[in-house]
Amino acid sequence: MDFVTLDYYKIFLPLVVILVLFVGRQRRDIQVLLMLAMSYIFFWLASGWHILLLLTSTIIDWTAGKKIHNTDNQKVRKRWLIGSLTINLGILAIFKYLDFLIESLNFVSLRFTGAPELDSFGLLLPVGISFYTFQTMSYTIDIYRKKHDPYARFIDFACYAAFFPQLVAGPIVRSQHFLEQIKSPVKCNSYRFRIGLTLIMYGLVKKLVIADNVAIHVNSIFIDGAPLDNIGLVWWGALCFGIQIYCDFSAYTDIALGSAHLIGIDLPENFESPYTSKSPQEFWRRWHISLSTWLRDYLYIPLGGSRGGTRVLIFSLMGTMLLGGLWHGASWNFVLWGAMHGLLLLSHRFIIKFNIINKTFEIAPKTMIFVSWIITQYFIFMTWLVFRVEDTSMLLRSLKTFIGYDSHWDKLEFQESLPEIKLMTFGLVIIFVLMHGISRKIGGFKNWIGRQNSFIWGICCGFLLTAIFLFRPAETVDFIYFRF
Repeated sequence: MDFVTLDYYKIFLPLVVILVLFVGRQRRDIQVLLMLAMSYIFFWLASGWHILLLLTSTIIDWTAGKKIHNTDNQKVRKRWLIGSLTINLGILAIFKYLDFLIESLNFVSLRFTGAPELDSFGLLLPVGISFYTFQTMSYTIDIYRKKHDPYARFIDFACYAAFFPQLVAGPIVRSQHFLEQIKSPVKCNSYRFRIGLTLIMYGLVKKLVIADNVAIHVNSIFIDGAPLDNIGLVWWGALCFGIQIYCDFSAYTDIALGSAHLIGIDLPENFESPYTSKSPQEFWRRWHISLSTWLRDYLYIPLGGSRGGTRVLIFSLMGTMLLGGLWHGASWNFVLWGAMHGLLLLSHRFIIKFNIINKTFEIAPKTMIFVSWIITQYFIFMTWLVFRVEDTSMLLRSLKTFIGYDSHWDKLEFQESLPEIKLMTFGLVIIFVLMHGISRKIGGFKNWIGRQNSFIWGICCGFLLTAIFLFRPAETVDFIYFRF
């Protein structure tokens, strides 16, 4: 089960709303127990026996958090913290990175030493393991840092670790934020119910109408063998994939936030119009916010951050982005993707210190803001090629073409290489670009819809539903971040 299956909206979500808001009404403990039970049912339907891994992480971090809080002995506190991190990261490493490590060792050993090839285990990646592992780890680390006390009740912590809307693909929620939501009985007023439905429909439009349709063009370019020395095709493929991954991932977040709103829970936003960013630093403040803040608080700052001079800054930033890239998937592509973003962030930090840059901004601020946006987006969409194209030779060819090296432009070749639904896809891209810019100016288009009176809200929702039924492709695909 996931957010694009009909059973989720026909059976599961309505059942959760009825159980939590009506059966458990005004009884906080019953509501938490019901949310926990339904979250485990959801995860069982999505991932089967891997539910045991979630339960293991929950028990480990609950126990470690209590033990760390109940003693002032620093050695004991550190021992429990290390134990918790070792088990959590060990489970993540085995199920996500072990086969990748074996394959990398085989590549090196076969090429340089002629050693026998090792067999991989063929382990299936548990759904959502990267998200809930980071979430429960942050709980234990915060208790160790004495930022807050542990949860008083195991059932509350288990509900936090397994809460079904954000369990599979985030956002990564901090424990105190969730605890604030369940301190008293949850309830849903008319506005919250309306904004919840709006977020769900808005997310479904982004996923089914935009992401899944532009994905057809992306696949035709990077999978079906389009000529990758055509700069128009590579630029179009990078643009479409950037739109696809944003609409796909932010759609999941919208549906997660909307589902939580329907049962009276407020989850944090994960995106704020990232493609309007005018610097790499601003992009990471707007893209996958829950992950970028997690990396900042639990990796970048502990590694030294910007407090220890240039060398420490380079080490901290590059280390954080390399590990952030590897978090996304067990592939050297993601490591390279993280490295490229690290270099972009470092370059921006050093360039803005030049006097000529600052003086130019003072002389022509609007022009420089526009130039900054163009340059930022050019490099952001270049990195999406690394994220998307797994074949090394295809990736190198695509990157060369993207920067204009040994490439050409052929309009007829461009048209013939794309599927027949050209006009609709072009139209969707134009609509996305316009709405993305407008969304930032009005504080989120989905929130604007939810704030309108009932008549306008009903018209907007009717338009969204009509778009879903008319323009969704024949086949839908899983959310991209389900792989992470």
